[in-house]
Amino acid sequence: MTDTAQVQEHALDALAFPLVWRGEAAACAEAIKAHDRFVVAAHARLDGDALSSLAAAGLLLKALGKQFALFAPTGVPAYLGFLPLPSIPVERIHRLPFKAGCLLALDCGTPSRLGEELSALAPDLPCINIDHHVGQGMGDVCSLVKPEACATAQVLASVIYAAGVPLDRELAQALALGIVTDTGGFRHDNATPAVFALASRLALAGADIYQIREALDKNETIGRFRLWSRLLGRVELKENGRVAMCACTLKDLQETGTTTEDMEGLADRMRDLKGVQAACLLREQEPGATRVSLRSSAGVDVNAAAASFGGGGHVKAAGGTLRMPLAEAAGEVLEALRRHAFAPKAE
Repeated sequence: MTDTAQVQEHALDALAFPLVWRGEAAACAEAIKAHDRFVVAAHARLDGDALSSLAAAGLLLKALGKQFALFAPTGVPAYLGFLPLPSIPVERIHRLPFKAGCLLALDCGTPSRLGEELSALAPDLPCINIDHHVGQGMGDVCSLVKPEACATAQVLASVIYAAGVPLDRELAQALALGIVTDTGGFRHDNATPAVFALASRLALAGADIYQIREALDKNETIGRFRLWSRLLGRVELKENGRVAMCACTLKDLQETGTTTEDMEGLADRMRDLKGVQAACLLREQEPGATRVSLRSSAGVDVNAAAASFGGGGHVKAAGGTLRMPLAEAAGEVLEALRRHAFAPKAE
């Protein structure tokens, strides 16, 4: 490494790894060092930040000489398959190569989102929790939750720094995926100076952010185009143009030869409509059950709306499942948005 690169790294570190987090990050790093035989898990249906955090945590544990297994009950989504992983994820608990000694929970505000099998096992395992969701008290050993962070990957980066594990290219690339995806490619207002500093620090360590963007964007199929064309033509504006709503049936997926992964990003696209403050994408999960994805802007808290029907997530990105048909679910979600997202805040 050149002297110039070293100077750049040191200059970025104070902002990339926030000083106000360092005490808690160090405590979390020590908790990790004190345990072994880790099950590393995020919310069951992986997105970019969840997979990023799984990969980076696995690399951290590998560097520390720990036994670990990545747990992903629904597998790795095809559109994220470009990211190298430190081990092949396990999809069933009985396939763990050892008796679990500790749960490292990532990007998962509540145990129920870990998947049915791990949720049942979680109460019997010591748990270290790293997240940027305000959840339900996970992490009896240690809980490092920073809602102000753009992504769990950003929080995890500070733990890795505190653990004294050097950032190599593989680790930097893993962390960069979560930063890119959870900031919407640095478009959202969670892309703070600290986030840009971390992205620069990761790039100095060898992360190829351009390659991540290319892998995420140059991944379209004709089926996905046909599905989006069909659904975007179905978008309706509600609440005087503040809400964009769209419903996808099982038949839509069947007729276009697509899967639920092909819907990734559609709710964000709906949010781009002029005047829209909240986007709601409804998907028929099975007859009589509807999956809801919510996205927002302009200070609208869709997490509060999702929580009212048993879901959760972030202020600007949340979701949940309603045990009712699409049309009924649409009315329920609209009412939740009126009461919890658009209702005037108490003085």
